[in-house]
Amino acid sequence: MRRGSDLCLICSGRQDFVVNVHEAGPFERSHDYTRVLYCRACSVGELRSFSYDGFVVFGEEDEVMVWSSVLSAADIDRLRSAFTCPTPLAGGCECPQHVRAYESSVRVNKTRLPEYGPDRHSPAGRTTVTVEVADGLAEFC
Repeated sequence: MRRGSDLCLICSGRQDFVVNVHEAGPFERSHDYTRVLYCRACSVGELRSFSYDGFVVFGEEDEVMVWSSVLSAADIDRLRSAFTCPTPLAGGCECPQHVRAYESSVRVNKTRLPEYGPDRHSPAGRTTVTVEVADGLAEFC
């Protein structure tokens, strides 16, 4: 499943869907996911968390929020080779690898992107995350 939100933040081109770390939805009024994407044109990867909450009261917070961190091409290669689940795009999978990836993705620092404007599609100011292997499982650091 591809969404406009999955476009590269640098060139706005299509990205490869590397790992669907976690996904809840899409439902009519909510959708959350954490994905790893890779843009071949820019040679840059991204850990992206997306949240749509249609139950938000006006003025409480944004309906759509996106957080992002940059991953190097070497980290994308490490993730591809070390991710132990045979179905890396199964965002609802509860195997030890998906659980470790999700738990570590929650802990790492990601930059919240503005909903609109030129900074939404800019690498400026975004945090950088790495991939390490611990106890045979890939995790974000």
